[in-house]
Formats: sequence, C-alpha cells, structure tokens
Amino acid sequence: MSDVTDFLVIGAGLAGLAFARQVQAQGASVRVLDKGRGVGGRAATRRFGAARVDHGAQFFTTRSPEFQAIVEEGLASGWVREWYRSLPEWRDGAIHTRPEGHPRYACPEGISALPKFLAQGLDIVTEAEVQGLEWEDVGYVATAKDGRAFVGTTLILNVPPVQLLTLATDLLLPEAAEQIATATLEPCWAFMALLEADIPVDWPALELTDHPVFSWVARDHTKREPGAPPVLVAHAHARWTLAHLEESQATVEAALRTELENLLGPLAITQCQAHRWRYAKPITALGQPFFWDSARQLGACGDWCEGGRVEGAFLSGYKLAEVV
Repeated sequence: MSDVTDFLVIGAGLAGLAFARQVQAQGASVRVLDKGRGVGGRAATRRFGAARVDHGAQFFTTRSPEFQAIVEEGLASGWVREWYRSLPEWRDGAIHTRPEGHPRYACPEGISALPKFLAQGLDIVTEAEVQGLEWEDVGYVATAKDGRAFVGTTLILNVPPVQLLTLATDLLLPEAAEQIATATLEPCWAFMALLEADIPVDWPALELTDHPVFSWVARDHTKREPGAPPVLVAHAHARWTLAHLEESQATVEAALRTELENLLGPLAITQCQAHRWRYAKPITALGQPFFWDSARQLGACGDWCEGGRVEGAFLSGYKLAEVV
C-alpha cells in the first residue's frame, strides 16, 4: 500500500489535472491515477504513420481569465497557436461560408501538449486501472487491477458519470448518486485518414449540420508546422455512432472511409483507422461546475458537469480545487 496523500485523484483528464495542479500549488500532497499510458483523456494525440493526429478533442477556446492565463503561456512558449476564427458549414448538400468569430486554438505538436503542460511536477501513476474504492480508517483506498493500493484522505473522481457510479456508488449518499446519474454522455466514432496528397480545399475544418454520418471533418495537419503529412480526422455524429456502436473496428473503418469519400470525393488514403470514444460529449450536464460532498471529503469533476468543452473540463477541476 502506498503512502497516504492529502488528495487521491482518479483520472488524469484535464479536470483532474487542473484540480491536482491547484491543490498542489497550495501545499497539499496529491497523487493522480489513470488507466492509460498517458494523461489527457480525450485531449489525445497519437502517432499515425509520420503524422501526429488529434483524434479526440480538436481545439479549445477561452472565455475565463483562469484558462486564458494557461493559453497565454502556451502562446508565448509556442505550444499553442491560433488555428482559425471561421469555419464553413456543410448544410443541405452544400458548403456555406460563415462570418469570423472568436479564436479557436490548437497545439502544433498535438492537443496532448495541453494536459502534458498541466501535468508538469505532479505525482501521476499511469497504467493504474482502478477496480475498487473503499473507505478505511487510513482514508480512501483505491485498488488497481494489478493489485496495487493507493490511499488519500480526500477522493476526487475525474471519470465519466457511468464509470463513477460503478466505482463509487457505495461511497455516495443515495441522493448524490441520483444527481450524478442525470449527467449523460454520447459516444463518437472517429476516423483518421493519412493521405498521399492534401485535398483541394481552403478550409482547416468543416462543421456539418444534418449530414447522415458526420458532424465534423478536419484537415488536422493544418494545426502542424508546414510540410506535415496531410491527414483528415472525421467524427461521426451520435446517431450514426449509436447505430454502429458495437460493430468491429474494421467494419466501422470501412464504412466511414466510404462515407468520407462520398462526402469529399476520391481520396488517396495510405493508412486509415477508426477509434471509438464511448463517452465523448455531454448530452445532459450535471448543471453545476463540480460535485462536492464536504462531509465525506469526496468530489467529482469533468466536462460532463457543466456542459462540455476543453475549457469547461479545466474549470471544473480548477473551481473544485478552490472550494476544497
């Protein structure tokens, strides 16, 4: 069993990292556990052939001074850049231009640069899939799949609500469990396609309204340095994803490749892959920035608390840290 920390955070997504960063800055000890090999959750970048691809969250905006400070630091250091201010919309079979809006930001090395920045200096244990949570005299004990045990006097859960309730129902008051159960997320099949040559369009990404399959298509390489290999990222909307949720990766990959060529025309694809995000986007949010039970020293945070977005996830953890 590990040493006892002040805070034990389950999940190294943006909210969990923002929380850990804030409480550690105030002098508390904190340990973050995550089942993956890295940090960030859906703020994920993967190597794809010679390319880097953001196959989850695509960009971020900023409205709050707290998150603006992070973005400004990234802009000054070069790991954040403005990506675009206006995107066209596919609607009724045609592409329509739209007026310029607020900046959308991306990371030249991939959006995973954001959680990696937030994780600097934190005690993070990866490949620690938590399968059990209990309250004992020493505090909250999280038992990982491989038998390791981690202890903290305060427990913070940065996981989707379905997983949260699976892990921690016995630790929650019934009314709290009912409240958390009202928050729901929809899934998304993502499709990545590495190309021999870029497609002849001038948009960095395309938003689609009422398309039979897609809600988003990005020329992901436009976030990178000049000369980056051309690569497309397409997100299927929730209706299509739900209809194909349990189909094999290969079956979905073939279907999305066909549908993307139906949309854009023939593509010189050298490599492609589909990835399923089972919990991708909040449908019904918790309606508050975070959950906190001060009597039980138990909290939860995530983009599902108050309506999604990268900044929303960050603020969920940040605001919970302020209250704690």
